[in-house]
Amino acid sequence: MSMISTGKDKPWYRRVWLVAPLGVLAVALMWVTFLHTSSQDDLVPAHRTWTVMGTILEATVYRPATATVLASADLEAAHGAVLKIDQLMSLYRSDSELVALNTQAGTGPIEVSAATFQVLQASQHYTRLSGGALDVTVQPLVQLWGFYTMERNSIPSMEEIQAVLPRVGADRLELDGSAGTAALATGSRLDLGSIAKGYAIDQAIAELRARGVPAALIDLGGNIGVLGQPPSGRPWSVGIKHPREDSLIGLLRFKEGAIATSGDYDRYFEVEGQRVSHLLDPRTGFPAEDLYSVTVIAPNATAADALSTAAFVLGPERGMALISDCEDVEGLLIQPDSTHRLLIQTTLPTRKGSVSFVLESGTAATLRPTVEGTEPSSRPECVWPLGLEPE
Repeated sequence: MSMISTGKDKPWYRRVWLVAPLGVLAVALMWVTFLHTSSQDDLVPAHRTWTVMGTILEATVYRPATATVLASADLEAAHGAVLKIDQLMSLYRSDSELVALNTQAGTGPIEVSAATFQVLQASQHYTRLSGGALDVTVQPLVQLWGFYTMERNSIPSMEEIQAVLPRVGADRLELDGSAGTAALATGSRLDLGSIAKGYAIDQAIAELRARGVPAALIDLGGNIGVLGQPPSGRPWSVGIKHPREDSLIGLLRFKEGAIATSGDYDRYFEVEGQRVSHLLDPRTGFPAEDLYSVTVIAPNATAADALSTAAFVLGPERGMALISDCEDVEGLLIQPDSTHRLLIQTTLPTRKGSVSFVLESGTAATLRPTVEGTEPSSRPECVWPLGLEPE
């Protein structure tokens, strides 16, 4: 996933509509419901929206009704945390560290901020974990396919793809933890769109936690992170969008952590009736085709962002295996079946547990729970341990 869209693009990371206690906030492709049910609750929501990282940032914090000034400062602090990540990791800011890394590829290591180093380090972890399905050196392929401008009307030739592939791969990026430097090989370029939005959410949540905010929700282009519980004490509730219709397919409830969705409906073009998604397989150079969407629930938004992309690229079987083998990670994989219904593979039980999913009544879909294949004691450490103290 590419992090930033150009001015020609409409925001294409929208995956949610937020339904707040004070009304409906219509955004693009999913619903989040704040279950604030009692007027006697001590906490009330404060909400604000900005455009950042090529998409929409929506922040909601809960403070006592007497603390409106403090709540306003909280919202600005959350926005500032996300804006800082954009300033470091945008492809569209000439002064960003990401652009510096790309333009100085092949010239040796350069020093980067702790935040950028963390994201690059985490990305390498998820590259190894997914067998290369997620790779932040994918930028040359994204550019070849035309997803930065959305102006391409043809599919690249095999010769074009083969010419670009040698510039993509985990071995093209070297990190030195003791020096805090990163070095990119000649001809390679980074795109942090598969992980930076999640990291930005985590930094915003860390900032709000440090400020003593009791409850909050950060939605950055449909990637969601939460702090605490809504005043009702019920779980947060998220409506999962139907990948081919303007409707919900089901309702996801969770108490903590973060949610990210990767789907072929976010950013795509059609050539001769064929949908070409921006979710490219860095190993082959071609778009992943077997899934409609992947939703991941994880302890932090960085992991949810990266794992949803990786699972989508891996496809139904290997993608589900990746999610189900990860401790404290849950997922929903949506694909078509032979009867033109939707097949939803999920690691989640229905109506029980800390995370649950309920299919919308009347939805033409088959829900297929996945049986765990790996014993908990032998599961890999999937969630990279980020340092989430605000800088």
